[in-house]
Amino acid sequence: MTPIDRTSSAPPQPSSTPLTWATVLTGFVSIVAVVVLSLTHNAEAAATVGAIGTTVTAIGGVQISARNRQ
Repeated sequence: MTPIDRTSSAPPQPSSTPLTWATVLTGFVSIVAVVVLSLTHNAEAAATVGAIGTTVTAIGGVQISARNRQ
C-alpha cells in the first residue's frame, strides 16, 4: 500500500519579509536624505544619495520578485 502522506521533503524557503522591509526602509531613508540635502543646497550630494538609494532599492526589488516566484 502506498503512503498517503504528501508533505514536501524539501526544507521550507525563508521568508522574504525582512528583505522587503529593508528595501522599503532604504528607499524611504534615501528620499528623506535627498530632500534634506536639497533644502540645504547640496545638489551634488543629493544626486549621489538619490542614485545610490535608487540602485539599492531596485536591486532589493528584483531579489524580492525572484524569491516570490520560486
